[in-house]
Amino acid sequence: MSSVLLRVLFLNLGVAAAKLVLGYATGAVSVVSDGFHSLTDGGSNVMAMVGLRAARMPPDVDHPYGHRKYETLAAAGIFIFLLLAVLEIGRAALRSLAHPDRPIVAPLSFAVMIATLLINLWVVRYEAGEGRRLKSELLLADAMHTRSDVFATIGVLVSLTGVRLGFPLLDPIGGAVIAVLIAYTGYQIARETSRILSDRVAIDEHEIHHLVMSVDGVLGCHQIRSRGSADHAFIDLHVWLPAAMPLNRAHALSHVVKDRLIEKYPQIADAVIHIEPPPDER
Repeated sequence: MSSVLLRVLFLNLGVAAAKLVLGYATGAVSVVSDGFHSLTDGGSNVMAMVGLRAARMPPDVDHPYGHRKYETLAAAGIFIFLLLAVLEIGRAALRSLAHPDRPIVAPLSFAVMIATLLINLWVVRYEAGEGRRLKSELLLADAMHTRSDVFATIGVLVSLTGVRLGFPLLDPIGGAVIAVLIAYTGYQIARETSRILSDRVAIDEHEIHHLVMSVDGVLGCHQIRSRGSADHAFIDLHVWLPAAMPLNRAHALSHVVKDRLIEKYPQIADAVIHIEPPPDER
């Protein structure tokens, strides 16, 4: 996963540098805005690598459940970069609307933006594919961030075309639209990471119940709880077994339940099963 982030980081930094140089050289607010957006892509890559390194640390005395939530915190940190980008882009767009100045739009502007668009399209496809393969919410969040950069770049191309045709106000308007796109992406990332940090249900309770009840000897189950991320979840539940069943057999049967759960849901890091007789046998 680190190698994926490192490759994406170098590409994002190259794209950001090209856009910022072009934007400041031509005075195009929309291009500068898109450059800052791409720069936040690179910043989020750095934060993601830091979070990933922390998440790989094994459980210890102070963190018996491990450090995987650091990865989620890193994904949440991407939201902060997006917020900073929105503030900077919004400020530049408002300033340009108040004091409009027609930017320089040359064939080179279109060539640079189209080239960066193609790079971003490849990055999104590559990173999202690796995120699904590795089941990493960090890579998927970062790919979502870069996907917003694709739409932003398309918006910039539309703005530059409008300026070229004699509508200079489309430049700051394009910058404002980019700010809205970034804000929406930030909302999506914040929503997903908050679900994990607030211990929202990770695996559907009814699916777990159906699977547990398929094990021979199990009379029922309840108090099913799950939490965690798409690739690292914890569950606990109560399983009803016959009151007369020997303890060693009940213990072995609980392991059958656990093995079935992990086989069906390999993202389960641990399952705690409390065995008890059904209410009518207590």
